[in-house]
Amino acid sequence: MQLYYTATIHERYHFEGVVWLSVTAPGLARIAQPGQYALVRPSRSLDPLLWPAIFLAGADATKGEVEVLIDPRDPLLAWLIDLPAGATLDLCAPLGTPFAPAPATHTLLLAGVGIALPALLFVARRYAGRLSVALLLAGDKGYLPPPFLLPETVEVQTSAAGDGALFELLAAHAPTSPIRWADQVLFALPPSLLGQAAAAMRAARLRWDRGLAQVVVAGPLPCGVGVCRACQIETRNGWQRRCVEGPVFDLRDLR
Repeated sequence: MQLYYTATIHERYHFEGVVWLSVTAPGLARIAQPGQYALVRPSRSLDPLLWPAIFLAGADATKGEVEVLIDPRDPLLAWLIDLPAGATLDLCAPLGTPFAPAPATHTLLLAGVGIALPALLFVARRYAGRLSVALLLAGDKGYLPPPFLLPETVEVQTSAAGDGALFELLAAHAPTSPIRWADQVLFALPPSLLGQAAAAMRAARLRWDRGLAQVVVAGPLPCGVGVCRACQIETRNGWQRRCVEGPVFDLRDLR
């Protein structure tokens, strides 16, 4: 499978603290899946030596375009903001294990914070119209994705009260437990919130079957190919690399 692409910036949109980029990469657009990421650098450049990672926010095979969201406060990606339309990028993608909604799923609950949020946007856009999708997003005012990216059929609730507000959104989402409401729950979280997510699942489910809750775990992905092993995370199956065995894991497998 091809992993290296030259992509051309097609369109850019600034929305409060977020920058959305659409890039033309037909081969990548045909195969990219929600939860996967790309390593990116300016074309024909050796700087940066380690390509920064960015989660994919969408892919349209018909248009041949892939979309990403950038937090301009991220020093590893701020250079992307100033590139004009028509500039070219080198992409190493798609990398990582994607989300896997089950065939029997009819209702999806998506909940997340932080730099992996684009992965949830990708899920929502991929499955809207086929499934009932609710998306809960929390964070600060500097990083909440623009609403125009989402289909009208997706129910969206946001909080700018910080990362911890995500679990308040979960509690308020439905008269009964929002996690019981959904056939599957897909999270995007930093490692520091994995324990709270697991506790919420244990409290809400009499049975917590494998595959019910999946999580894309945010954090640095220095090499993207599993060589440096700097992104390892402890699981029930031992230490695994987020860049290769992840970044999507079954929440039950994380300690």
